[in-house]
Amino acid sequence: MSKKLIRLIAMVLVISMALVACGGKTTGDNNNNNNTNNNNNTGNNNQDQDNDDVVNGKSVSDLKLGLNNFMKGIYSVDIMENAFAETCKALGVQTMIVNDEGKVEKTVTNVDNMISAGVDGIVFFGISETLFPVVSQKCEDAKVPFTVYDHMPSDENLEILKANPYFKGAVATRDLGTGRNMGEHAASLGLKKALIITGKMADPTHSARTNGFKETFEAGGGQVLNIAWDASNLADATAKANDLLTAHPDADCIYASNGDYGSGTMQALAQHTNVDAKLFVTDLDPDVLDGLENGSIAAANGAHWINVNFATTLLLNSLLGHELKDADGNAPILVAPVMALPAEMVELYDKFWIKSQPFSGEELKQFVVEWNEDVSLQDYEDVLANYSVETRLKQKEAEGLITADELKAVGIE
Repeated sequence: MSKKLIRLIAMVLVISMALVACGGKTTGDNNNNNNTNNNNNTGNNNQDQDNDDVVNGKSVSDLKLGLNNFMKGIYSVDIMENAFAETCKALGVQTMIVNDEGKVEKTVTNVDNMISAGVDGIVFFGISETLFPVVSQKCEDAKVPFTVYDHMPSDENLEILKANPYFKGAVATRDLGTGRNMGEHAASLGLKKALIITGKMADPTHSARTNGFKETFEAGGGQVLNIAWDASNLADATAKANDLLTAHPDADCIYASNGDYGSGTMQALAQHTNVDAKLFVTDLDPDVLDGLENGSIAAANGAHWINVNFATTLLLNSLLGHELKDADGNAPILVAPVMALPAEMVELYDKFWIKSQPFSGEELKQFVVEWNEDVSLQDYEDVLANYSVETRLKQKEAEGLITADELKAVGIE
């Protein structure tokens, strides 16, 4: 071996040893250069780098989300739990679902349990206005991001939530409008004497629906004869409806503020053949659909459980470093519309809302940054603004799940 070659090999070895001693891997050199460049850039670029680290360091499949069901066995909340589970399954997210067993105090305990179990975020169902500040503080103390679904908090509580940096938004229904919709419809039919079967007065959903119905029904010339508060399940609603119908056989309409209460009222009406009252219901569960189809229910509205789909994806975006905020820089407050269901669309509704999901997994992926890096709050606002039975069924046609002839048969061109 020549002396020149020996000297060349020795130089290479020395240089290699020096690089190792300095941590001089090729990727390390690139990272050092990038860090130098980033330090010379603006704060916005540093924030982008932080967000990239979150996205690259944790994918959707690494995340675990918690959700509380206020009381398993009540269809209107069980279907939202199912929508959450199906959304997470489609997106590859792990879940922890807890049952509050209809007890406000257990809701608080279950939030503690989810935090202790190490969930990355919580999709929260608040049955009472008193819960929102308590849960907000717990999540802030534990540094656990959360969103709110279904129950829209009061304006006062929304301000409390928006002041919490771990609150990532609400997707819920304005229940006052839901009740008003049914009250206006009942009054428009010339009905004059109403009864109401509803939930707890402290429950923001049922109190708002009840007040909305009463307000518009009486503004239309009717009178609410009596309100049965505190129904908790189907059997309870049946008993309360029986009592009201016995006391007020002259009632010509009844409003039930959820599906179980509607089912219970149908059972009670079957026992009071002397009462000629039309039934109006909020929520579109299978019994209500049957009632619409056979004429036992005059009208129904609902289908707002899609709010849990978008509350979940909203939270995921935040956990992935793509936090969506409104024009004022606050967590977004999004209103999910309530649909009125024509009787002729009952079978299609049962197929695409009850037995499957109105939004496919592929559609929901477009609302998460891992699949759509350009997803914006405007995308959420647009899809909710355009949500209706008709638009969803047209989408099912585009997916090849329903034919144009089937849509034409129910009046959708």
